[in-house]
Amino acid sequence: MWRLNRPRINGRSPAGGQQRPSWLPVGRLALATAVWTLTCGGGGAFTSGFRRVCDGVVPQVRLCAAISDTFDPWTVLEISPDAGVNEARKAYRKLAAKYHPDVDSSDEATDMFQKVVRALAIITGEDKELDETTLLTNAANNLRDNIEFQKERIERLKQQAAEEEKRVKTMEEQQKKAEEKRDQVSAELGLLGGGLLGLVAGGPTGLLLGAIAGIVLSKRNDSLGKVIRGTGTFTRGMVDAVNKAASNDGAAP
Repeated sequence: MWRLNRPRINGRSPAGGQQRPSWLPVGRLALATAVWTLTCGGGGAFTSGFRRVCDGVVPQVRLCAAISDTFDPWTVLEISPDAGVNEARKAYRKLAAKYHPDVDSSDEATDMFQKVVRALAIITGEDKELDETTLLTNAANNLRDNIEFQKERIERLKQQAAEEEKRVKTMEEQQKKAEEKRDQVSAELGLLGGGLLGLVAGGPTGLLLGAIAGIVLSKRNDSLGKVIRGTGTFTRGMVDAVNKAASNDGAAP
């Protein structure tokens, strides 16, 4: 007989002295009986049933793993999804020669070589782990990602091109200013150099003719043009020195 526990309140029985049974031991007995029945008494049936459940679950797990596999043989072989087996074999030979362990023993090359081998096996039908729908889905996803990457790259290149074009325009403006400054300086040096040479050669009359000829000849890059510009530089230096001396004399008390 099971001994019924008498609950107590502050060390005393409840009012009326009635005893209330506790069902905890009965529950424990029922649980123990069920476990014994499944493991000992009905062990064969339980084990067989458990194995049937596992046999049904494991293939499903493998199927889920295959579905989640994002391997794309066409991207690996760098060919189109509608490419034939011959084109796949040609791409395989090219990549295998590049990533073969005898050529490149790095971990990256080894991993790539294994992918190339698997890609060819899938396209030729030797590897049937992934169904064609999953493979084409992977290819479409990879192509979409590559398209997005290329679009972003094109946008960056456009921005760089716009910045380069802006710099080119700035340089063109600077070039134009430099040419204008060059022509102005050349004309000034030609005027001074030709005028001095004309003055020495022909007096006051030669001064005017020499100045006109000096402006024309100063644009030349031959020895005559260099002489004109050199003489003009010398003359300008003398003029600047005279003007500076006169300025100092005027400022003296």
